[in-house]
Amino acid sequence: MRNVGIIVALCCWLAGPALAATLSAAEAEKLRAEVASITSSVEHGDADTLIAKTHPSLHAVMGGAENFEQVTRAAVAQIPASGIKFLSSTVGTPTQIYPAGDEEVCFVPKTSIMEYQGKKAKTTNFMIAIRPAKGGAWQFLDGAGLRQDPEMLYQLLPKLQPGITLPENTVEVL
Repeated sequence: MRNVGIIVALCCWLAGPALAATLSAAEAEKLRAEVASITSSVEHGDADTLIAKTHPSLHAVMGGAENFEQVTRAAVAQIPASGIKFLSSTVGTPTQIYPAGDEEVCFVPKTSIMEYQGKKAKTTNFMIAIRPAKGGAWQFLDGAGLRQDPEMLYQLLPKLQPGITLPENTVEVL
């Protein structure tokens, strides 16, 4: 009898990732629209939406909420001033939801085509969407920063299960 219990427990443990939650079609579409709104705001030099919807774990890394806001406003203001033109952006389908302690996380792929000094580039990355485990408003982190430091994900979200396969995160000159 004890062996049966061990086998059942082992099967449940192995099946855990397969039982991860998924968003309904309506929830996924709403999340995609929210990511598209943030992306559009940033592309047009407006930092307010990004600042309001950024997950607070990034504030600590950047020396507090005030410093995060100042750095973000300056960085977003530089985009149109630098001559970068966004030609198109698409937002993909959110991944399954992963538990992260009292929160849950999913990844929302996105692709942008931009032009700078007559040259075009394609960025393929993702937003990290985080909300309370019992539901509620999504907050976000931009996955582009993980291109150089993928382990930063677990510094920002230490209770996120390890070994998650992240969406593509590349820059390609066209």
